[in-house]
Formats: sequence, structure tokens, C-alpha cells
Amino acid sequence: MKNSRLLAAFYAVILLLITTTTNAALIVPPGLAPGETYQLVFVTSGITTATSADISYYNTFVQSAANAAGIGSGIGVNWSVIASTAAIDANTNAVVSGKVFNMNGVLVASSNSDFWDGTHAIGIRLDEYSNDRNTNVWTGSNIDGTRAIGNALGNTTANWGESTFSNSGWTARDAAATDTHNYSLYALSEPLTAPVPVPAAVWLFGSGLLGLVGIARRKKAA
Repeated sequence: MKNSRLLAAFYAVILLLITTTTNAALIVPPGLAPGETYQLVFVTSGITTATSADISYYNTFVQSAANAAGIGSGIGVNWSVIASTAAIDANTNAVVSGKVFNMNGVLVASSNSDFWDGTHAIGIRLDEYSNDRNTNVWTGSNIDGTRAIGNALGNTTANWGESTFSNSGWTARDAAATDTHNYSLYALSEPLTAPVPVPAAVWLFGSGLLGLVGIARRKKAA
């Protein structure tokens, strides 16, 4: 019974250690406070047309890109496309809740209003593998993240941006004459949390429990 209680306490400590860490495959931008939330953004390395009027098609596209790079469903992270169809605005589909960083941990925007004010600190430009990518990107959106009437994704013509731009051209560079071109998409992560360091006392407690469990097992075997 005593051994069982020790094991239960040990597993409780291990659970505490696990829940105070973040997803290991994702970068944590420098300078964040422990427990602070942030989001990541990338431009897809893959390309697609803008012929679908269903936002779920584009959400699935960016999620699949993240999954293939090991930063998606495999580690429990959801990604949304930063794009508009006639039925939904980009700023509603991809909700910015705080600081947004590129895949090298460099700040793109400090808040929701900053993200949609027409100017970024830097162009998004990095893909899901952190490779620099100068490419056209389907957005279907105005500068403020609302749907571009007549030029949302799924229309014959659609707005596109350029991944290297940090001004309004990142989302509304121009309207393509046809939605059958193959362009990239922007992807935004769900809110992530900077890891909280585990106090040294907790590590020592866990190590001590492990030692006691080992001693108890040896005594029982003897």
C-alpha cells in the first residue's frame, strides 16, 4: 500500500512537470514572460488555387502544412488560414489575441489592432520550415482583415498579398484576374504559452520519490 502511494505521488509530480512545459517542436520567442501567451504565423510552402468559397478548405490546407512540418495536430496545435471568403472575414477566422511572431521568433505584430493596422514590423515571409519565401499569397481580404467584396476567395477574382511586404501589400497587394492561379496561404496558430520553469524543489522532490520507490521495490524483492 505504501509503495502504491509513493508511485501515485511520483506520477503526480511527473504530470506537473509535463503540464508546465510547452510544445517542444515549437519555438518560444525570446523575451516572453513565463506563462505569457503568443501566436506564430507562417506562409505555406505549398500552393493552391482560390476557387473554393468554403473557408474549411483553406483551414485544412494550412493545418496539413503544419502537420507535415511537425508543428500541427501531432503536438496538439491548431492553425487557421488568414484569409476571407464571401462568408467569413480573415480577422474572424484567424483570431489574433496578442503578440504574433514569425517562425524565427521575430515579432510581426504586438496585438490584434497592430496586426490589422496595415503595417507589420516585418513581412511574414517564413514558411512552416522557417525557410524564407518570396511568394504571392491568397488572402481575399482588405487591409483590416475584412472580406474584400467581389474579391474574396471563391470569386472569379480574388485579393492576394506578397509575403515579403510589411505594409498593406502583405494582404492586399492586388486582385488577381483569375482565381485559378496557384499561390500560397498565410497560417496563424492558436494561442500558445511560454513555458513556466519548474522550481528546483519540485525536481528534487520528484527525484527523491523516484529513489524511495526504487528502495521500496528492492526491499520487496529481497
